[in-house]
Amino acid sequence: MKLGRLFGFLALVAGGIFTYIGYGMMETTGSVVKFFLAAPVFTLIGLAMLFFPGGDITTTESKNKTKDPKVWINEAPKSHKAAWLIAGVIGFIISINIFNI
Repeated sequence: MKLGRLFGFLALVAGGIFTYIGYGMMETTGSVVKFFLAAPVFTLIGLAMLFFPGGDITTTESKNKTKDPKVWINEAPKSHKAAWLIAGVIGFIISINIFNI
């Protein structure tokens, strides 16, 4: 498994949990802790990382220190970095609309 896909999966899970908690807080109390505004950003960046995993490094290479983990971001093609950026911006726009900021 590529390291970028692992990060994408973790961000997707964290984003899903934060979105659920943030939306639940908004429904029950009418307010949201500002930290939960990043939930849709995590979700969409995680999804983007699943499809655009970045540099060529696997989790085994990272764990065994045969490659520097910075390879994941340093060697990522510009198209992957652009996809992450676009996903983050769309997630921010969604969070503003969902949480009524």
